[in-house]
Amino acid sequence: MLEKLRNNINSVFSKLFLLLLAASFALWGVGDIFSPDQDPTLAEVGDMEVTVNQFISSYQRIISELNSSTNGNFTEEMAQSLGLPNQTLNQLINERIYDLEVEKINLILPEKHLKELILSSPAFKDQFGQFNKEQFQFTLRQIGMDEKQYLKEISNTILREQIRNIIQPHNDITNAIGNTFYKLRNEERAIETINFSASSYKSEIVPSDLDIENELTDNYQLYQVPEYRSFSIMTLRPDDLLSSINIGEEEIKSEFDNYPEKYNIAEKREVFLTNFSSEEEAINIINKINDEINNDNSKNKKDVFNNVITSNSDKSKEALYLGNVIFDELPEEVATSVFSAEKNKIIGPEETAFGWRIFLVNEIEPEVIMSFDDVKDQIEKEIKVNIALEKMYELGNMFYDELAMGNNITDAASSINAKVRDINFIDNKGIDINGDIVEDLPPFPELIDTVFSTNDNDTSDIINTISNIMYAIQINEIKPQRTMNLNEAKNKIIENFKNRENMTIAKKYAEQFYLDITNGANFNELSKKYNLVIIESPSVKRDGSGSEGVVNSEAIDKIFSLKVNEITSPTIYNNSYTISKITQIIPTNTDSAEDIDLINSNIINDISDEIHNIFINHFSKKYNIKINNQLLDSLFSDNS
Repeated sequence: MLEKLRNNINSVFSKLFLLLLAASFALWGVGDIFSPDQDPTLAEVGDMEVTVNQFISSYQRIISELNSSTNGNFTEEMAQSLGLPNQTLNQLINERIYDLEVEKINLILPEKHLKELILSSPAFKDQFGQFNKEQFQFTLRQIGMDEKQYLKEISNTILREQIRNIIQPHNDITNAIGNTFYKLRNEERAIETINFSASSYKSEIVPSDLDIENELTDNYQLYQVPEYRSFSIMTLRPDDLLSSINIGEEEIKSEFDNYPEKYNIAEKREVFLTNFSSEEEAINIINKINDEINNDNSKNKKDVFNNVITSNSDKSKEALYLGNVIFDELPEEVATSVFSAEKNKIIGPEETAFGWRIFLVNEIEPEVIMSFDDVKDQIEKEIKVNIALEKMYELGNMFYDELAMGNNITDAASSINAKVRDINFIDNKGIDINGDIVEDLPPFPELIDTVFSTNDNDTSDIINTISNIMYAIQINEIKPQRTMNLNEAKNKIIENFKNRENMTIAKKYAEQFYLDITNGANFNELSKKYNLVIIESPSVKRDGSGSEGVVNSEAIDKIFSLKVNEITSPTIYNNSYTISKITQIIPTNTDSAEDIDLINSNIINDISDEIHNIFINHFSKKYNIKINNQLLDSLFSDNS
């Protein structure tokens, strides 16, 4: 599982900060359950060990990640049923095997290099791009580590990656496989689909009281009242601190004098531009543009430029339009030429690395020079916001200190003048007990995930939003998920009874339709007889694109296993059955080098994983591995 998480991280630098993934999610439990002096050994790998606290820490991070990605629906019971404890322990054992090989070849990471990586990490830089010690410490507190632990973990991760790089294949050995897979994947089907919907049939069935009671007993999982949680939320915004920050006019003027261009409105130019492969072609196009303009001076040069080029090449008008640009938005060589050109004059051909360039500047918006008085208030607010952002990290640490002293979220928030709001019971979709959407929930993307991954009466870690708002939540009360009582479930049970009967009728008609077609009936004529609408999907791909809302993945599998004029057997889809006829098989006519490279890369990664497994299996036999299964089982005995 850890390996799977790591495979989702593309860059080596991101791997260095894998542990920061946990910073956005509340960890389950309370961290170490044993003191450092009494931390039992869970597994021995050669002369290295995996301790209980190391295992619990890794296990909690994985649980937290899965719980977040499933909107709070991933439980410890599910984790145990999937064998997650053993997967976690195996991953830690694998890491120790890599560590032993690192130790064997005396591979080390210079302390200077490690510090440079930390100092250059964007995660620890302030708004000025400088390393921020407060921000660094704040982040470590969020993931439950001190500086020594963090640096050790980063160093170990880098060194393990070095060993993996040694055994990882780097050459492209799969072009033939990649090309074949590409052609199969991009082959398309044209289909016609009919739908036997349960809503088209009306069952008169009325379940008895005994039927209703039995349904609730036998299928209680369908009639659940969701878990509801009430909570308090602390929020701290940079704007909350602005009134307490005083900036003198001298400092504001100094900022303006140091960066006057920052507050000016740069010149903008509307540009139409393209490149041609030869100078001769470019000159020919320019001559045609000039001839048309000379023949009729009333014509707009922009329109002539676009029309002549699109009529005499494969270029579209959209491709010609560079947009309203400023100097800094363009490569320097292009910007210098564009911003020295006259308005409404065809420029070129100019030789470039991409061919022979011609362009037209259609409009020019001159630069606007702002005075100090014009931007004084803007500069003052910018300075205040920057200072506020610095203070927020200090206040975040103070908030943690207050919680550590045993204070609740309201008292901790009061100590830093942050706002607290109580929110009544909601489920994990943001719906209240009455079934209404709570419209005024704070618009934080991770809010509900955080609420449903934090334990009762606990306070979450502080979470930073993209708009620089800090928030934390405290769970006040949890109403557990429960089965509806008979009165609550009755109407839903009756509705389900009728829908099942309607689906039975729909299935009967779909199966008869399928039988008639296999006996030689015409698809279109039979559809008219059944009063069905034929839905045409002219270009369906294996991933289902082109058939959204028409058929499901099961039907797609059937569609791509059949020949032209064959039909799929009835396939259940939502509250209906679908049948599709294949009208055309469309092979791919183009090859995408980028897509083929991606396929090859994925195949290489699969081979790399296989080599990794061979490596681990070999060295597992070499090193003496001992696992204390009794201790592992005891960690979960209370939850079993």
